[in-house]
Amino acid sequence: MSEHLQQQSHPYQNLFNIRTVTAFVPLQAYDEEGIKQLLQAVQLIDSVKSALQQEGYTVQTSRIATNPFGEWLKHKDELYRLKQLMQEHRIDFCALGPATSVAQVQEWVPQIIQTDYFSCSADLAATDNRMAHVLAECVQDIARTNVLGNFRFAVAASVKAEIPFFPAAKAGHEPAFAIGLENGPLAQYLLQKCQQLSDLPDILRNGLTEALLPVQEICEMVSQEQQWRFAGIDTSFNPSLEPEGSIATALESLGHRIGGPGIVAVAAAVTKCLQSLPDIKRTGYCGIMLPLCEDVRLVEHSLQGSLRIMDLLSISHVCGVGVDTVPIPGDVDSNELASLFLDVAAVADRWDKSLTCRVFPLTGKTAGEMTEFDIPQMINAAILRLN
Repeated sequence: MSEHLQQQSHPYQNLFNIRTVTAFVPLQAYDEEGIKQLLQAVQLIDSVKSALQQEGYTVQTSRIATNPFGEWLKHKDELYRLKQLMQEHRIDFCALGPATSVAQVQEWVPQIIQTDYFSCSADLAATDNRMAHVLAECVQDIARTNVLGNFRFAVAASVKAEIPFFPAAKAGHEPAFAIGLENGPLAQYLLQKCQQLSDLPDILRNGLTEALLPVQEICEMVSQEQQWRFAGIDTSFNPSLEPEGSIATALESLGHRIGGPGIVAVAAAVTKCLQSLPDIKRTGYCGIMLPLCEDVRLVEHSLQGSLRIMDLLSISHVCGVGVDTVPIPGDVDSNELASLFLDVAAVADRWDKSLTCRVFPLTGKTAGEMTEFDIPQMINAAILRLN
């Protein structure tokens, strides 16, 4: 592998992709000025993609995220006009900033998800029982009408602006853009070189810095040319669907199984490195992503019955990103689901970290059964119990 790496124009280029170039657009209204801002974001994304692709990087998706939709969205028809605009300009995904009130969740979130295009989230404070129960009902209602609707909706806890990943992405107060990665092979390559936790600072920090500096330099160049602020790179370890892209496998290469003793120590040490890379401008989660239905090794654990939702939340105490793409029984008790949301929010609040919860209640399915998803973004897994 080392000989092959030396042939790349940039270090480790064959071991990761650019999952997303995400532009953040703060809107005041969906009007002529708002459309102008969105079209400027499209131009910016095209420039960033082109510059990265010219250097040999694979760019998988183009995304735009707005500020909370309650600050600018007034009429339902604006959703469909915005969808048409985004698709005309080849924006793969668009996230409307989060719902911030019970009324917005009840009135708008189902309409947003029913477009079959937009993503969104809803903010949850750690002690807001009413919002937690409203969100539980919302997630269950979405599941009844659109089995995959909750792929585009998440509960967001203490989530900061300018995270490039969806569904929780939202704009801050000024236009900016950021990079999100798909880097499971790179995670496996670097962590397999580590014999023990004490090896991580040198091997992981140095390797990731070497890999990401060229990406950062390209983005900073476009930032200056286009006069758009570069928010940074989300350095998170994020899986791809193939075995060589599993983040769970990468973590387990240090000798501890997901869900078993020692894995929290591994996750904490890895995250510390991800959040302290020299010379890399960071934004977003900068943690370890363990989405069940996007990681082959996690799927194996679900099939073996050796993975619990609380195992994933336990790891999130030290690394983020939360409880993600987890299928649960369709008859889940709404009180239990609300309690899970509050647990996630409590961890996020206690440590002031961005966490999300994205679960899929599956009507007619029970714990232990297999999902039957048919979309390229996910792998089928065993349904997990909530309690």
